[in-house]
Amino acid sequence: MEKKSKLIFAQIDHIAGEVMGFAIERLMELGANNVQLIPTITKKNRPGNIIIIDIDAEDEEEMAEFLAKEINVSGYHRINTNHIFHDVSILKKTLNININGVIEKLQCEIKLMGDPSKPLSVVIEHDFLVKIQKFLNEKLNNFVSLGRLRTVIESKLREPGDEITIEMKLFDDRLPGI
Repeated sequence: MEKKSKLIFAQIDHIAGEVMGFAIERLMELGANNVQLIPTITKKNRPGNIIIIDIDAEDEEEMAEFLAKEINVSGYHRINTNHIFHDVSILKKTLNININGVIEKLQCEIKLMGDPSKPLSVVIEHDFLVKIQKFLNEKLNNFVSLGRLRTVIESKLREPGDEITIEMKLFDDRLPGI
């Protein structure tokens, strides 16, 4: 699939990190599809940033106004693009988590890319993964890394059926000797 979009590139060399963090959050709230910040060194050897904002074509005016008002961007570069993308659908399955013999059930959101009958990619939704991590860290009273949790769950996603079962045991993510 394809849709018209724009990339806005702006140079910023006078804003504190906290303000940039706020600006990125606000740009996303205003409808940016993605925002990236690249650290740079400016012509006067000052630290700076290049902000890249991926927007739908019709959102440029609102984004430009925000950039001017909030972070004093007086001008920017624009690239008109076509965003090429695959269909994405969300599948819900029950996630059974066996914690030392006790089963906890949670609704799991899985992102399928491409034709759902033959998906190109099957991944767990990041926000749901963070929610599970928090739940497990509290339940196990031990840290479960997001990477390890993603690997355990995603290894089961292509299995048939409406339920996924994983086993969690107390373990330590620290490297030996640390």
